[in-house]
Amino acid sequence: MIRNLAFAIVLGSLPFAGFGQATKSWECVGGNAQHSGVYVGTSQPARRVQWQASLDDNRSYYGGSVLAHFASPMISSANTVVYAYRFTKNGGSGSSPYDNWRMIGRNGSNGSMTWSFDTDYSSPQIYPNGWTTTYPTTLCQVTGGTGVAAAGAAGSVWVRSSADATTSATNRFAFYTTQADFNANKATYSVIKINTPLTSDKQGNLYFGYEVTGSLPSNMANLGTGGIAKVNATTGVSTFKSVQALGISGSLSRPARSAGPALSVDEKSVYVALTGGVGMLAKLDANSLAATASVRLTDPSIPGANASLINESSACPMVAPDGHVFMGVFGNQWRQSHGWMLQFDGNLNPNNSSGKRFPAGAFGWDDTPSVVPSSAVPSYKGTSPYLILTKYNNYDMGGDPGADGQNMLAVLDPSSDSITKDRQSGIAVMNEILTVVAPNRTNDDPAKPDARHEWCINAAAVDVNGKSAIVNCEDGHMYRWSFVTNKLVEDLNLQPPTGEAYTSTAIGPDGKLYAMNNCILFAIGTPGASDISMYQGKSSSGSLSDIWYLDSKYFSVMSMLSTAGQVAAIEVGYIIGTDKTNLAITANVLGVNGGTAQMYAFNFVTSQYVLVSTTAFTAGSTRLSATLKNSPQYFDAYGKVKVLVRGVTPGRLAPAPFTLNLDYLNVVGS
Repeated sequence: MIRNLAFAIVLGSLPFAGFGQATKSWECVGGNAQHSGVYVGTSQPARRVQWQASLDDNRSYYGGSVLAHFASPMISSANTVVYAYRFTKNGGSGSSPYDNWRMIGRNGSNGSMTWSFDTDYSSPQIYPNGWTTTYPTTLCQVTGGTGVAAAGAAGSVWVRSSADATTSATNRFAFYTTQADFNANKATYSVIKINTPLTSDKQGNLYFGYEVTGSLPSNMANLGTGGIAKVNATTGVSTFKSVQALGISGSLSRPARSAGPALSVDEKSVYVALTGGVGMLAKLDANSLAATASVRLTDPSIPGANASLINESSACPMVAPDGHVFMGVFGNQWRQSHGWMLQFDGNLNPNNSSGKRFPAGAFGWDDTPSVVPSSAVPSYKGTSPYLILTKYNNYDMGGDPGADGQNMLAVLDPSSDSITKDRQSGIAVMNEILTVVAPNRTNDDPAKPDARHEWCINAAAVDVNGKSAIVNCEDGHMYRWSFVTNKLVEDLNLQPPTGEAYTSTAIGPDGKLYAMNNCILFAIGTPGASDISMYQGKSSSGSLSDIWYLDSKYFSVMSMLSTAGQVAAIEVGYIIGTDKTNLAITANVLGVNGGTAQMYAFNFVTSQYVLVSTTAFTAGSTRLSATLKNSPQYFDAYGKVKVLVRGVTPGRLAPAPFTLNLDYLNVVGS
């Protein structure tokens, strides 16, 4: 019986077929090089803020709204949280006092600072002259493990050799010249600025965009006015192509700001958003950076009309499991208030083999879509193996004939536009599978009392196993949106309502949830149960939250017949911490007189449950307890433990099931 239980657990932890390996780290915006936002693991419930850290030392600098695109938090497989921090010099006086950037690593378990280093990066655009661009950074593979790459001055890249160690070597690479030349002419080259997030492949190659904001010596003419660069994070071996050398269009001048490159699933190609007189999406060979395909970005509601990639957007290309590429764009004319989510095949064809345009989503600007496996949405009856999650804001804007302030999120079917019509233009758009409106009213416009706060999200984290997404809103709350009930099933108030540039959410290897609101990074979860499974019986009453809160409510299962008699079992997983070796477990259970209560702990070395406590059921509650000293085998690599509570009545073989009630379970590590 126990052997079968362990086998079922192993199956349950396998990666979701077709959507990559189980998440071990959150590397960049959207979590991976495809920016797909998929998390496969066990997330913690959004019960409370476990720790928080400032992303900026001067919130008042931005005034009422926060017009800064903060970089996505990154979390290593060893649970170090890495992020970029903007700080002020000289009390806000002097030259560019607000354009200063620091990289910080914190222990994901408790938020304590592990390391930090100041960069000399200079942004191509910073408030108050516009929305501050996303700081360019990513986790990356280096010789010996996982490092951190971060943008530096004059188009250079800093690489910290370890994302986790307290001390680590830090190297600088300039993609366009030698180190000696860079050191001698750094001031001259300061007009070269990295202007997109960094993206890293499995070999540690970094891809990013740059722009040239002033004059350079004639021997640097091959940099053009901007382009795409590739740097190996270990060796510094580099290559680059200016937009002029790509040979796509003479109207292009640079990559779109804050639009991080995306890699194909096989990492042989890289997709980049380019702008100038026209917005375009290009496919480049990941090795040479030669252009292999390109497409002009257009507004699907106005034949031939251009769409835009504006400086205020942080939309990145996203590559789906089937190789299709999605790009959020700003629309044309009055349709700009929602933009479009354009779709192309892997060679950037906008049409399928029958000549029909791939369906477009009815919202796109400043939005990187996330992949939702179709199996995570029980109500979906279509044939697509995946859906996409996008913002679906309906801004209350003058001149927009469809605007009513009902700002929503949507899960859309990228394979079909047979039903849904765009609210503004009336054209067919991706079918809406699920939508959810922001729950809190803005009270900004008496004429529209039901207008809601905007969804403050770019690249939402999709919890595959939890059939849900972690989303952030300008009402100051972080929510879990359930794809099963189509409701916001978890709600945590982080800050007062704040207008701000859209931010990413993330999930760490220990299941913590991360959101950014009002210049603060929040680590959210609960140190309680992370999941419950029943391998015999069926749910009778109670819910997972009853175990989280340990509030004397019951979690119950009905017994089933076995060769041992009647058996009922409840498995509970707890997130304890990677630094623990001692385990103390106590539980109260109710069963039937004459039966036996048993408690097991899972040994991750042998992949079997081990009996740690047993006692006969008595009238009322039966207490089980066990203390396991110096037993690291009961903790997995992410600090999780699994406990199994069983009730057995050996002589009871008649079809008269009993109820096993678990009303208290406490698991403590030290």
